[in-house]
Amino acid sequence: MYDFDRTPDRRPWDSVKWSYLGRDCPSGEREVIPLWVADMDFAAPPELAAAMAERAGHAVYGYSGLPDRFFEAFATWMRARHDVAVERKHMVFSPGVVPGLALAVRAFTEAGDGVLIQPPVYHPFPQVVLRAGRRVIENRLVLRDGRYVIDFEDLEKKIRSARMMILCSPHNPVGRVWTEEELERIAELAARRQVVLVSDEIHSDIVYPPVRHTSALALELADRSLLAVFHAPSKTFNIAGLQTSVAVIPGDELRRRFEAEAAAIGLNIPNVFGGRAAETAWKSCGPWLDELLAYLEGNWRYLRDRVAAQMPALEVMPIEGSYLAWVDFRRSGIEEAAKPGVLHDFLVRRARIWCDEGSKFGAGGEGFVRINFACPRALLAEALDRLRDALPPAALS
Repeated sequence: MYDFDRTPDRRPWDSVKWSYLGRDCPSGEREVIPLWVADMDFAAPPELAAAMAERAGHAVYGYSGLPDRFFEAFATWMRARHDVAVERKHMVFSPGVVPGLALAVRAFTEAGDGVLIQPPVYHPFPQVVLRAGRRVIENRLVLRDGRYVIDFEDLEKKIRSARMMILCSPHNPVGRVWTEEELERIAELAARRQVVLVSDEIHSDIVYPPVRHTSALALELADRSLLAVFHAPSKTFNIAGLQTSVAVIPGDELRRRFEAEAAAIGLNIPNVFGGRAAETAWKSCGPWLDELLAYLEGNWRYLRDRVAAQMPALEVMPIEGSYLAWVDFRRSGIEEAAKPGVLHDFLVRRARIWCDEGSKFGAGGEGFVRINFACPRALLAEALDRLRDALPPAALS
């Protein structure tokens, strides 16, 4: 029903992903294929686009609020897709997950407090911690038998020095969807040490069967007063530019502090289009998402199989969630591939594709590349052709 093989040209529309490559690409922006920043090249669902056109037609774009039906639509979505009941009083608007995480760090911790993260991880995590004058504590993920796992022995030691933990669930960039058992162990450790557990679940709708996402909100927690969970329709429906997300904070005191911090710096006013877009997506666009997931999984299998057949020195990590492939280039034959900047330079100048270098995601990311495969398959095929043709002969045999 939906055509994901044809997409609009994004270059004329000030796209971060497509429109500004010429600033950094010596070969010119039109010659480089961008597979980096985590948005999709697909048009948003037509039902959502129609709702945006209707709202734009009103032609008055003053300050906007969020009606109860926005929060009701989110609660219905969470119940249907994630089997989680969310109370209205626990929901708070946030202008995006990253701003929400920054607010949470400032609201839930004090200067000098330790905030625990699990690298290699989404690079804004350490940024929002350090910029707030807090300390980053690292519980590094372990690559074991081709799959990333949590080092719980290390986590139990490190969490003793933390006031807050930011969990990436599903994990970006390694593609893990944490099991219920893993999440329960994390939550138990956090509760024992009275550590605020903040779960970034922005990719939770992009999960591939038979894997299922378990929300931190679904865990049997004796005390939910130190929990905050962030959701957004932005990755799911490709509407990141509308700056709309939801923080679910069951604890009254944490929620009060979060809302006070947001109001203090003026981040409590929603985008005039964001609420309508999110409400429409949650209410009407489930069938579009189902077809999208099938297409994305096909793209990942295509990428995995092409690399295995034609570039066997590279290794594509198994994926459970997100549309971001995590690829090991350490045996590629590219000299000093683990050194920051080397892979980025090779990919842009030699392969003429733009991906995110793994070192960007912190410890453990050296020598890896994150590839965004949320694009038409023909474009992905061309990018892989370019990569194959640019790699040293040692990577091809």
